[in-house]
Amino acid sequence: MSRHTLLATSLILASAWAQAQPSAALAPEVLFERVAPSVWVVNAHDDSDRLMAKGSAVVIGAGSLITNCHVLTRAKRVTVSRENVTYGATLEHPDTERDLCQLKVMNFNAPAVTMAPADSLRVGSRVYAIGNPRGLETTISDGLLSGIRRSDTNDFTALQITVPISAGSSGGGLFDAQGRLIGITTFYIKEGQNLNFALPATWIGEVPARAQAALTARQERAKATTLASATAAAAAPTGDRVFEYKLRDRSTGNSQTVIYKLDRTEGDTRIYNQGTRVERANGEVITRGNPIGGEYDLAMPPGGWISKTPQPGATWQLNYKVPGLDKFTEMELTARAAEESTVRVGERELAIVRVTFKGFTRRGFSAMASGGSYEANAWYAPEIGRVVRFDVKSRGGAGLTLFLVDEVFELVSIRPE
Repeated sequence: MSRHTLLATSLILASAWAQAQPSAALAPEVLFERVAPSVWVVNAHDDSDRLMAKGSAVVIGAGSLITNCHVLTRAKRVTVSRENVTYGATLEHPDTERDLCQLKVMNFNAPAVTMAPADSLRVGSRVYAIGNPRGLETTISDGLLSGIRRSDTNDFTALQITVPISAGSSGGGLFDAQGRLIGITTFYIKEGQNLNFALPATWIGEVPARAQAALTARQERAKATTLASATAAAAAPTGDRVFEYKLRDRSTGNSQTVIYKLDRTEGDTRIYNQGTRVERANGEVITRGNPIGGEYDLAMPPGGWISKTPQPGATWQLNYKVPGLDKFTEMELTARAAEESTVRVGERELAIVRVTFKGFTRRGFSAMASGGSYEANAWYAPEIGRVVRFDVKSRGGAGLTLFLVDEVFELVSIRPE
C-alpha cells in the first residue's frame, strides 16, 4: 500500500471515528448563554388577575412553550415573561395525565431548544437545569443524571437527577452537556436526600395527540350521558327525592352545599343529577360521575363506602385505585363496623351504624405522587340506603407533593322536591 493510500485511509477512519463520537461538552457559561433565552417564567393568574403561581416554561417551537400542567391549576389567565418582557399565553394542548401542557404565544420569536435523542441518555452524565426556582429568574444549576425510572412495561416515567430544584422550577429545562433538552424539571421529594425528578423530553412530541385523544374521550362521554338522559323514560319517583349535604373543609373553614336529586327509578336503580350519578336502593354506587362530594366522592371505593348493613365488629379490607383525568388515588384501608345509634336529619330520626376506615393512601400524578396516613368514619342509615355523615383526615407528602384532607360531609335535609 502506498503512502498516499495509507494516509487517505487513515483520514477516512479518523473522520468516521470523530463522527461517531458525541459532540464536545460545552462549558457551563457557554451552555447557559446558548439555551437560557429559551427558558421563560410562567405566571398563573386568578379571575381577579391576582398571581396564583409561578413556574417555568421551555420554548419548543415558533410561539410554542411546554410547562407542567400543575403550574396552571385553576388559572384564568396565563402569561410568560423574561427580563421585563411579558406575553399573554393560551393553553393549546393539555396532557394532564403526564403533567405536560403546551402553551401558545402570539408574535413570539424566542429561540426553540434542540431535543436530545432518547438513546443519548446515560446514567452518571452531567446535566444542567435552567428555570426560575422561588421566582429567581433564569437560574442554572448542575448535577448528574442519577437514574432513569421506568414502569412495569419498561416505559419512561421520570428522570432522577441530583440537580437542585425548588418550587418555581416546575416546567423548566433539563439539558445535557451539549445543551440539548432531555427533560422538564417537575418535582422533588423534600424529605429525601437530593431526590429530584424531570419528565422525559421525548414525551413532548406526543402532547398534542394525547391532548386531542383525551378531549375526544371526554366529548364522547358527555354525548353518551346527554343521549341517555334525553331518551330515558323519566319515571316520576315518589317519596324522598332531594338529599342535601353540607361539605365543610375544616382546614380552611369553607363550606358548600351538595345536592343529589333523584330524577327517576328503573327497578332497583336510582338515577340522580340528570344521569351523572347512578345508585341502587341500598346505596351501592354504580356511576359516580362528577365528584361533587369532595373526598367522599374522590376516594370512594368501587360500589361506595358502604352498600349494606354490616354487623358490629365485622372487618374487611379495601385495596383499590381511583383513576382521574389528571391524577390518581390509591387506597389501602381496613374497615371495621363499630357501634349502632340514631341520628336526626331534619324531622326524621334514622338508625345508623358507624364504620371506621384506617390505613394508607398514595395520590398524585403518574410521575409525581406521595403517600400518607388515612382515617375516616362513615355513618350509614339502612332505611334510606345512604351514608349520612363522612368524616375524614389524611395528610402526606411534602413540598410539591404535599396533600392535606380534613373534611366533613353531612346530610342536612331530605325532602320530596
